[in-house]
Amino acid sequence: MRILIFLSAFVIASGCSRHKAPEGLRVVSLSPGITEIIYAIGAQDALYGITSHCTWPPEALREKESVGDFSFPSMEKIAGIRPSLILAAGDGQGKAISHLTNAGYNVRVFHPADISELFRHIIEIGRLTGKEKKASELVADMKKDIRSIPKVKNKSVFIEVCPQPLIAASDKTFLSSVCEIIGLKNIAVFKDSYPGVNAEWLIRQKPDFILLTGSSEEEFRALHPYIKNAKLLRPSDIDIIVRPGPRITRGMREIYYLAEDAEKKQ
Repeated sequence: MRILIFLSAFVIASGCSRHKAPEGLRVVSLSPGITEIIYAIGAQDALYGITSHCTWPPEALREKESVGDFSFPSMEKIAGIRPSLILAAGDGQGKAISHLTNAGYNVRVFHPADISELFRHIIEIGRLTGKEKKASELVADMKKDIRSIPKVKNKSVFIEVCPQPLIAASDKTFLSSVCEIIGLKNIAVFKDSYPGVNAEWLIRQKPDFILLTGSSEEEFRALHPYIKNAKLLRPSDIDIIVRPGPRITRGMREIYYLAEDAEKKQ
């Protein structure tokens, strides 16, 4: 099962003191999305530690010290960095956040429920790192990009997180909000964010599309051969749709064009 992980981005400082990063700021990012945001806003000089899942931009893995796994980072490595600020995603990191908070670290959690909250988080990360201007510019650019993306009309989607057991991303998730913006109505309306469902239920719901984030088309078809009518959508890079960050607009655009191409092949 692919873990959904989430956050955003910014860059550059002016001579004005309120735009400068706090003196001695040492940041550890425990989220790939947050790491992408930090680099996008040009705050990477204040970044000292990342997780092994922080794979974008590529230089992050070369330049920054890894503190280990996303869910269970090394407390010893984090202590060695002596961070003044730890930025976490929250989802799936409860124990680590609890340990770090109890140890006296300044931990901030960013886990956006939708695009609007992602924008607010980007602005806040910009404020914390002294990159407010670039954060605002990034948000403005992302909003402009989203407005330019065409919309799918009157279509439904099932968002697959894991093929077996079959797990969905419900209407309570960030990824669902992304699909809604481009016109895809999520059929998985549940109290839980990632509910388990069965194939019989999915067949009865008759979604127009199934967005795959946890398996390939071949794997999904092999595991669920009776789900025939829905068109499968598999982005070329899953990270750009499951990470709430600056690349999410690329992910939204790709989902739209995948849906459009699938419709043409009908």
